Amino acid sequence: MQKRIGRRLTAVLTVAGLALLGAVGSATPVAAAKAGARASVQVGRLILEPTERGYRGDLPVTVTNLGSTTDSFALQIAEPIAGSFRNAGPDAPCLTFDDMVDGRRTFECSPSLYLQPGETRQAVLSFEVLTTVRSYAMRAGSGTITATVYYQSAPAGRGDFGTLFRAADGKLNPTTPYVQDSEIKASITADDATLSRVADGRWFGRVPMTVRYAGDAAHDDLWVDGIALPNGVRVWATDPDSGPATTDTRLNVPGHRFMPGEERSFDLVVVAPAETPAGDLGSATFEVGAMFFPIQQLSDADPSDNTASVRLTAVDNS
Repeated sequence: MQKRIGRRLTAVLTVAGLALLGAVGSATPVAAAKAGARASVQVGRLILEPTERGYRGDLPVTVTNLGSTTDSFALQIAEPIAGSFRNAGPDAPCLTFDDMVDGRRTFECSPSLYLQPGETRQAVLSFEVLTTVRSYAMRAGSGTITATVYYQSAPAGRGDFGTLFRAADGKLNPTTPYVQDSEIKASITADDATLSRVADGRWFGRVPMTVRYAGDAAHDDLWVDGIALPNGVRVWATDPDSGPATTDTRLNVPGHRFMPGEERSFDLVVVAPAETPAGDLGSATFEVGAMFFPIQQLSDADPSDNTASVRLTAVDNS
C-alpha cells in the first residue's frame, strides 16, 4: 500500500513540476513511457561522523537523466542500518514502505530532480545512528539508492553505497563490524501520586516517572501505557508534552528517540471523573515499550523491568 501511495506522490509532484516549467501537451508522458526513463545514479560512501549524540552523516547522490525526454525522478532509499535514514532535504517529502529487510526500511523521497535529457542534479541524504561513539572505526552493510519515475515499474537507475563510522580520533581504518541491537532494552520506574479536584469537578494528578533506555536498537519513539488503571482513571497527557495519545491509554515519552544509557524523567498526568469519591483509588500499572514503523511494537530483551505499579489517592483540598 505504501508503495502505491509513493507512486501517487511522485505523480503529483511531477505534474506540479510540469506546470511550473510551462510544459504543455498530454503527449509528453506517453512519449516518455514509450521511450523508457533511464538515469545514472552516482553515489559515494556514507561516512558517519562522531557527534555529541551518536553519529551523523550526509550522502550526496548525483542523478543524470539518460533518457530522451524530460522526467521527474524519485529516489527509493534502502537504509544501510536500521533506523538510520533521516531525510532527503528540507523540501523532499518521504514515505516509508511497508516491507523491511533485516530491520532496515526503504523510503521513497521526492527531492527536486526534474531533469531534462542529459541534465544532472544532486540530492543530499542525511543519516543518523544513535549509538555510543567508539574509539575505533566501524563498517556496516550497504545501502541502495534507486531512481524511479511514477509511470514505469522498472527502476530507471540504481547505485549502491557502503557505510563507515569514523573513530573518535578521526581514523577510518582499521574497521570492525558494527553490530546493532535487535531488541530494545527499556525500563521504567514511577512514584505514587495524589489527585486533586479542579474547577470543573474532575480529579487530576501527576505520576512522576523515569524511563531508561539501554542498547541501540532502532526505534522511533518510546511509549508509556496504562495497562491496569483504577475504575474511571484515564491517562491524559505528559509534562513535558509529547503530543496526542496513540491509544486510549498510551502516550509517547517526551523527546523522541533515545541514546544508549539515556534516561528521562517526566510526569504522566492522569484524570478521574468528578463523581469519583475522595480516598484511595487503588493501584495503577504502567508499561514502557517502543515503536518502530511499520512494526508498531518491539520486543524487549528483558521485559521484567518494563512495568511499574503505583498507588493513586484522591485528596479534596477545597
